[in-house]
Amino acid sequence: YGEKWFLEEVYDELLTWNRWWMKNRDNQGYLAWGSYCIRNGKERNEGIFNAKLESGIDNSPMYDDVPMNPEKHVMELADVGLMSMYIMDCKTLAKIAKELDRKDDMKELTQRAKAYSKKLATLWDEETGIFLNKRLDTGEFSHSISPTNFYPMLAEECTKKQVDRMIKEHYYNPDEFYGEYIMPSIARNCKGFEDNSYWRGRIWGPLNFLVYLGMQNYDIKETRQDLIEHSRNLLLQNWRKNGCIYENYNSVTGAGDDVHNADGFYHWGALLTFIEFMEEGYLSGKQ
Repeated sequence: YGEKWFLEEVYDELLTWNRWWMKNRDNQGYLAWGSYCIRNGKERNEGIFNAKLESGIDNSPMYDDVPMNPEKHVMELADVGLMSMYIMDCKTLAKIAKELDRKDDMKELTQRAKAYSKKLATLWDEETGIFLNKRLDTGEFSHSISPTNFYPMLAEECTKKQVDRMIKEHYYNPDEFYGEYIMPSIARNCKGFEDNSYWRGRIWGPLNFLVYLGMQNYDIKETRQDLIEHSRNLLLQNWRKNGCIYENYNSVTGAGDDVHNADGFYHWGALLTFIEFMEEGYLSGKQ
């Protein structure tokens, strides 16, 4: 709504949070998920399980067999999704800093975005045609890919050629993400997809939503419409069947009620249809 008072109210806390990631989750110039806390005055490394929880995609096969760095309290994995969201955060806060005439902050945030963008660029794998997570203990790329590997579009750090390859070779690839029901939380041909449990193969509204936001930054309207249509159909199939909007969905059958750990009345399931309102301009004053 253009209310500057709101920016002034939240800005300092957002900047503090932005700086925290650089100080606490940097590993060799990349960002990695981690876990560290102090309880009862004693330092305690919470380990790989809680680092996975910090990612929000707790049991994703992307994090299988990834070790922790015990000194830095982070995974030994440069994470494409985390870095992309962080770069987007830096860029957005820089815009807010400009609006609030915080020139030094704007410079700081812009420089930080550029630094991590350079590191993100090194995660592009020309052979595979997508950005890949990278093991920082071995230097090897991880070929377990999920919708988070599309997040560099969120950060607007993809060339047109890179976007074209990611969409053609991965989004529309039926062995990976394409099908009647999309997008699975891990590629269909990756180990763990068949588990059909939480982030091991099921479809989640927030993942579709964030990939859609990235697609908005590029001239790929046909693909956005495709994602919108598939997402809408998935939600409506279950709504018409039993009046439920699920936490997550089966990527093969589209069912939300086939497992015990998919809540039937979950707020973020609605993101599957919210993206259509965004595409139609209802949040931008066009309608």
